[in-house]
Amino acid sequence: MLEEIGWIIAFVVVFIITHYQFKYCVPITVWTLKFLQTCMIILVCKLYVVFRVYGDFSQINDFIGNVTAMYTDL
Repeated sequence: MLEEIGWIIAFVVVFIITHYQFKYCVPITVWTLKFLQTCMIILVCKLYVVFRVYGDFSQINDFIGNVTAMYTDL
């Protein structure tokens, strides 16, 4: 009897932890994915403008250096 009560308490505790995990982690994950998608869209737009509209390929090394520095500073 005492062992079953322990398992029921463990089940309730894990159930509550899982509830809060889905309550808070899912919105944070969705927000992070939206942020990364926005960064990728802006990156593609900037690459298009710099290389297609301006036709300036001389800044490619600086641009790649800035992008890699941005991710290594995280």
